[in-house]
Amino acid sequence: MKSLPYRLFICGKHEVRGFAASGLTHILSLEDPETPKETPSWFKGIHVQLHFHDVESASEARTLRATQPNLEHVAEILRFGRRCLDNTDSTRPATLLVHCYAGASRSTAAAYALACQALGKGEEASALEYVIRLRPEAFPNLLIVKHADELLALGGNMLRVLAPLRKNFSQIVGEWIASRNRNEQG
Repeated sequence: MKSLPYRLFICGKHEVRGFAASGLTHILSLEDPETPKETPSWFKGIHVQLHFHDVESASEARTLRATQPNLEHVAEILRFGRRCLDNTDSTRPATLLVHCYAGASRSTAAAYALACQALGKGEEASALEYVIRLRPEAFPNLLIVKHADELLALGGNMLRVLAPLRKNFSQIVGEWIASRNRNEQG
């Protein structure tokens, strides 16, 4: 497997302070819309915070009255990744931390997108393996992955590689949304 041209870490919000001595140059925070930006006092690099909920469809967003990740959010994630690539050289690679609230869905989807971007077309399986090795509890947000696949022009490869990991998730969420809608109506 090819390696990434920069160092990448993934975590939940409560774990960020544990990376204070990791030489981070970039932090990508994926937060709920009402969350204020909190750059750690010890961090002196580039910090970008994007705001959207961990929802995977327009219907789920409507049901929950949530902000879904959209193409522009994912384009910003990829622009951030490009900045990391541009700031990497052989003497000092960029070191990126991606976090969301739990470190399981939004952050792992963003990391998967960044790894696909950095490794290139045809390396989607390697990119997902890399993310899972970094964060074994990874369950990448499907909508973020869908948008990334479109923006990176990968023809559905990111989604195909991710499918086995997510096999039953869509059914579980669909049943939950239908149940919630029934409860609200009656």
